[in-house]
Amino acid sequence: MINFLKSGEWVNGSPIPENIFPMEDGRYSDSLSFLYSIFIFIGVIAVIASSIVCLRIKKIPLKEFINGIYISIPVAIIGASMFGKLGSTGEDWKIYRLFFFWEPGLSFFGGMLFGSSAAFIWFWHKKRTTKISIWVYADAIVPNVLIGQSIGRWGNLFNHEIMGKQVSDSQMNKITWLPEFIWHRLFYFRNPQTGEELTSLQFREPLFLYESIATFLFWIIIIFLIPNIWKLINKKPYNLDPYAFPCKRNKTAKWLVQEKLINYNTQIPIVYLKNKNNEFSMSMSWVWKKAFTLYEADNVKNKEFQKIIDTRKQEVIKAEKNYTKLKKDIKEKIKKLKLLNNYKDKIKELKKDTNFIQWRKNKSRIREFVGRNSKELYKINNPLDLKVLHCGAISSIYIIFISTLRILLDSFRDPYELSVKMLPVLNYLSLTGILIMGIILLIFSQFITPKKWRESGWLYEKSY
Repeated sequence: MINFLKSGEWVNGSPIPENIFPMEDGRYSDSLSFLYSIFIFIGVIAVIASSIVCLRIKKIPLKEFINGIYISIPVAIIGASMFGKLGSTGEDWKIYRLFFFWEPGLSFFGGMLFGSSAAFIWFWHKKRTTKISIWVYADAIVPNVLIGQSIGRWGNLFNHEIMGKQVSDSQMNKITWLPEFIWHRLFYFRNPQTGEELTSLQFREPLFLYESIATFLFWIIIIFLIPNIWKLINKKPYNLDPYAFPCKRNKTAKWLVQEKLINYNTQIPIVYLKNKNNEFSMSMSWVWKKAFTLYEADNVKNKEFQKIIDTRKQEVIKAEKNYTKLKKDIKEKIKKLKLLNNYKDKIKELKKDTNFIQWRKNKSRIREFVGRNSKELYKINNPLDLKVLHCGAISSIYIIFISTLRILLDSFRDPYELSVKMLPVLNYLSLTGILIMGIILLIFSQFITPKKWRESGWLYEKSY
């Protein structure tokens, strides 16, 4: 342990780094601590900018996203402050300081919980108007939080936060290989738990750096690699239907004259390459667009399968109305029957009305929702039966990754610095719960939802 002397030197004779300076009250601070708020701001801007790019690629209007920002970001900041400061102690501590978001102590999970909940409510409210699945918005926005995290963690460095376990004098080589502007900041000015000023430099592992690197690398993977995995694992369209997909990898037909070219019904015209012999070919990008992304199902069949779904919904609404009406009629009859001596037997007979029993059973919206089947609708929109990465899978993978990362990194933290302060068991249980939730969401979004709850006229990983 190296003493932090007011004289301006460490015990080992090294001068106090230039970034450390004494304040009027005798305490020390970092001259670049103002960078904390700047990095947080840059991180938020990076999330917004990256999300806009993803939304534009999917050709999704930005109006509802912009409105969602106005709602979700303030809510996320308040949530991050409340969760980050919950459990704080000290003489100066007051309950209203939970809302002092400009002070150190912002919880990532608190911000995500509050912000994502607000965004979910907003997009759920608008989905009937936009006809865009909430999963689509989630995939375009949520993974970009990783780039915001990666940038924002550097703000924690200049604010002397998010450190790992203490490094002893004999272990100093674990951090001194880092640039001086980093390892000279790997200590706390105050005890995080009590808020008391520390009288010695207790160097710690650069936990912020581990998280920053991990989130940045996975952001690259989840944005650029994972969305294209489905193209690698599939049987190739040009092998399944060679005369529909002439391309350089097509061994049967690299170029085709127009008469031999098989056309698919697509939402916009396919762009072909043309050689001097008036033969046509395709780039690999347009191969996948023609095979799935831009493919448009037969309109007659599309309406037919959608009608089946709509009919089930209408049956529920009809059953609700009939049940309510008959229930009202029975109540009126019961009032009249109570004037008779044997009214109890007659009431039992009324409640055995088969229509009453059937409508009560059929009016369940939950039963209708669980029993819905969109398998045929999905099938006609994927004629080559390709293995597709469905909307919702990307955001589910994000939840799995971030919870796994926190489980690993929290083993380096002091108990007070956990998401659930001073309760390691509860902290790891909550993180494990989030991990399990991510796995469940991945299973549903990738394997169950597409063939059960899809409807015509909506945007998913493609427009139906």
